[in-house]
Amino acid sequence: MKKLILAFVGMLSIPLVIARPATAPASPVTAREQLNATLWLQRATEYELSTLQVYRLATERLPTVIAAPGTAATEQWTTASTQLAALPTAIIVDLDETVLDNTYYQARQLLQGREYEESSWQAWMQEAAATAIPGAVNFLRAAAAAGHRVFYVTNRLCQRLESSPEDPCPARTVTLRNLRALGLPNLEDGESLMLRGERPQWNSSDKSARRAAIAERYRIVALVGDDLRDFVDRPVFESRRSELSGLFGTRWFLLPNPIYGSWERELTSGACAPSMSVADCAAQTLARKYGQLKPQPANAPKH
Repeated sequence: MKKLILAFVGMLSIPLVIARPATAPASPVTAREQLNATLWLQRATEYELSTLQVYRLATERLPTVIAAPGTAATEQWTTASTQLAALPTAIIVDLDETVLDNTYYQARQLLQGREYEESSWQAWMQEAAATAIPGAVNFLRAAAAAGHRVFYVTNRLCQRLESSPEDPCPARTVTLRNLRALGLPNLEDGESLMLRGERPQWNSSDKSARRAAIAERYRIVALVGDDLRDFVDRPVFESRRSELSGLFGTRWFLLPNPIYGSWERELTSGACAPSMSVADCAAQTLARKYGQLKPQPANAPKH
């Protein structure tokens, strides 16, 4: 018996090697940190109710605030009211995570232990398989039926791809296919879709140049998006916060997106140097994010 016990104890000292399943790669920390956010968008009833609530409110505003004189675009605030009144009306919506649900792409990256990559994002767009955010289709159809032209202003990048060199803007081609499959309005001629980089003056992710182009022909009566920059540039909002905040829920309608956005880029701006490796940049970015956490209220008493 004593020999058996000693043999068993000896076995405990031998390190065990357990093979990791091939389907469960070790994810980068930054990718793993997006797991809960992605699951919330895909699985939480609370998220679905949040988007339905926003679109229901926007639909209720169509015959009242949105139909009233005035504009939702800061680009038109200096335009004379008589000139605005003579223009047909338009509503501008963002696409990704506002009208189109791309969390399937995010889920694929998480399952492979990968983060966002331009090549895999392009491949996802080529599928033209994104579904609609809950509430979006009904609102956009109601807006078009009320006489408003719907414009889809997206930061999807218009650029040639090696896989389709004959198409100057494959992102436009596949995005139109996706939107038409969902039965969205005002896509007959394709002019209502405006991508980043489609014109030289549209190279920036700041959408004000594209809103200004629409504002030349239409009175913009409502904006819908998931990022502050879908409504106004962040520095402008911060300098005029008290003036602009009241637009949310009246002419501006904001949907939740905890995965990505200009809010994240602002927090991590300057964390990486051009000479850094991808791994070092990821580590610095993560450290910057943790450094932005607030463990206690600013006015908490000190003990």
